[in-house]
Amino acid sequence: MSDPTPTTQATEPPVRGAKRWWPVVAAALLVLISLGVRSTHEQLAAFERGVAFEAVAQPEEAIVAYRWSLRWYTPWGPKHDDAAAALRRIADETAGARPGRAVRALDALRSGLLASRSLYQPNAEALNYANRTVPALLVRVAERKGDKRDKKALLTRFTADYARPVGVPAWLSVLVSLGFLAWMFGLVMAWHRGVGEDGRWRREGWPWIGASVAGFMAWVLPMWLG
Repeated sequence: MSDPTPTTQATEPPVRGAKRWWPVVAAALLVLISLGVRSTHEQLAAFERGVAFEAVAQPEEAIVAYRWSLRWYTPWGPKHDDAAAALRRIADETAGARPGRAVRALDALRSGLLASRSLYQPNAEALNYANRTVPALLVRVAERKGDKRDKKALLTRFTADYARPVGVPAWLSVLVSLGFLAWMFGLVMAWHRGVGEDGRWRREGWPWIGASVAGFMAWVLPMWLG
């Protein structure tokens, strides 16, 4: 009677399940949601500060607050247009008696809108209004300060200055957007490739860590320098 030959059961390597993706995908979504909530909250808070400053007759502080409300732009932000309208109203109300304040209000409108530009310019009509209106107000400010230079020459100079393209160029907006996507995708792939089934870190994850860091720098540096 021969001994039975022991049979060995082949074991398949553990399959990388979809569960491995969920933690990092959830983290990426959490980052996106947090950014959106933070921007919306800051926009609302800055707008309310502007309203409060106007209520106690502090228009200069209100101008600064409304500008910050514009800068915290989100496509769904409820007070972006209201902040732009408030700055335009302040400028219209003070253009006659206080042209300097009107200039500050329109410059705040202009800088806030330019800061909110990405692949397109939100509220472009208000930006164009500021660019058209500020030069004449600057001439009036110069007159009040006793500037003896030719007023037509000053108006021509100021008009040219405010007609000059400024702000973030379209290619830089694309770079910022791609940088953010690379940051998030690099994190996802670093988790997927770098963490083994035993929970230990693997060398395959380092290139994706590098890609994520590069994407983060491409996202944050232009906004910081701008």
